[in-house]
Amino acid sequence: MVKPLSKLFQNPETNILAEIGKTAALMHGVVDLSIGDPDQTTARSIIDAAYTAMKQGYTHYTASAGDPDYLQAVLKFHKDYFNLDYDLTNVRATAGASHALFIAMGAIIDPGDEVVILEPYFTSYKVEVEAFGGKPVFVQTKPENGFQPNLTELKAAVTAKTKAIIVNSPCNPTGAVFNQQTLTDIVTIARDADLYIFADEVYWPYVFGDNKFIPLESLAPERTIVTGSLSKVFAMTGFRIGYLLAPKPIIDAAGLLNEGVSYTPVAPSQHAGTFALNHLQEFMPTLQKAFATRLNYLAENLAKVPYLKVQPAAGSIYLFVDIRQSGLDDVAFSDYLLKEKNVLVIPGRAFGAAGNGFIRIAATQDMPELKKAVVAFQTLKLPQ
Repeated sequence: MVKPLSKLFQNPETNILAEIGKTAALMHGVVDLSIGDPDQTTARSIIDAAYTAMKQGYTHYTASAGDPDYLQAVLKFHKDYFNLDYDLTNVRATAGASHALFIAMGAIIDPGDEVVILEPYFTSYKVEVEAFGGKPVFVQTKPENGFQPNLTELKAAVTAKTKAIIVNSPCNPTGAVFNQQTLTDIVTIARDADLYIFADEVYWPYVFGDNKFIPLESLAPERTIVTGSLSKVFAMTGFRIGYLLAPKPIIDAAGLLNEGVSYTPVAPSQHAGTFALNHLQEFMPTLQKAFATRLNYLAENLAKVPYLKVQPAAGSIYLFVDIRQSGLDDVAFSDYLLKEKNVLVIPGRAFGAAGNGFIRIAATQDMPELKKAVVAFQTLKLPQ
C-alpha cells in the first residue's frame, strides 16, 4: 500500500479556492473577478524585447543570481524611485514574488521558529512559513480600523521564538496602505526583538487618494527582505519574473536553497523585465489610471447595494467588501453569487479568519465586465 501524503498540505481550508474554481470552470460567460491577473495584455514593446532576445540566442541559463543587466535595472529602479542604494550582492532574480519569499523564508527559518502574519493575508504566506517547519502566528486587522494593524496586539504576538514579521502594503486582499507612523512602529518592534521584516511590495504603484507608498527598506535596510514582482506593475503575470532584495547573508543563503528550486529564472523573461524597468514611465501610469478608475467605479456603485458595506481601497487592485448583512457567510455568498449571477469572487476566509464575512473583488476585468458585475449585485435576490 502506498504511504499517505504529507498532512501539511491536506487541510480542507486550503481547497476553498479550488472548489469554487471547479464550479466556475463548468459554467459559461462567467465574470471572473477572482484572480489578481490584470486583463491588460503586456505592452508589445516588452513582448518584443523578449522575442528579439530569443531570436538572438538568449535561450540559455543566465548566471544563478540572474542576468547582470536585469539586476542592475532592479537596483536603478530602487535608486530612481526610492533613493535607495543597493549593490549586486543585495539582489537576486526570481520567478515572481512568491518564489522570492520562498527562498528567503528558507534562508532564515528553522523548525519551530515563529513568523507573525497580519490577517487577512495573501494565501501563500502561511504555506511558505510551514514548508520550512515554521509556525505562523496571526494578528487580525479589523475593518473599523481600515485594516491597519493594532500595534499593541502585534507586539504581544512577538515571543522569544519569533523570527520575522510579514508586512504587505498595499495589502492583498484588503487594499490597506500603512502610513509612516505604523511602519515606523513596526520597525521599532522588529528592532527591539531583533526580527527580520518581509516587505511584500508587489502593489507599490497602486496607491490612491492621499495615501503614500513607503518602502520599508528605507526605514530598516539592515533587516528588511523585499519581495518584488513585475507581474502587476507591467501586466506580466505569465512572464514569472520578480526579485529578492535583502542583506547579503540572506541573498547568499537564498541562493544556496535556490540551486535545488529553479537555479535561475527564465532568461527571456529577465530580458523583458530589464526593458520594462528601464522604461517604467511608459507603462505604469496607464495601469495606475485604469485600476484607480475601476476601483472607484466599483466602490461607488457597490456602496449603494443595501446588503454590502464598502470601504474604498487605499491601494492594491482589489476591493474587500463586507457581505455580513446578506445573511450568508462568505463561502455561501460567493457560491450563491456564482450560481445565480455568473460572477466569480473570492470568499474572505481564504485569506484567514479575519476575512470571514468579506469577499475580495479583483478589478482585473474591463469596464463592461465590471458593469455586468455591478448589475449582478444590484439584482441578486438573497435566499430567504
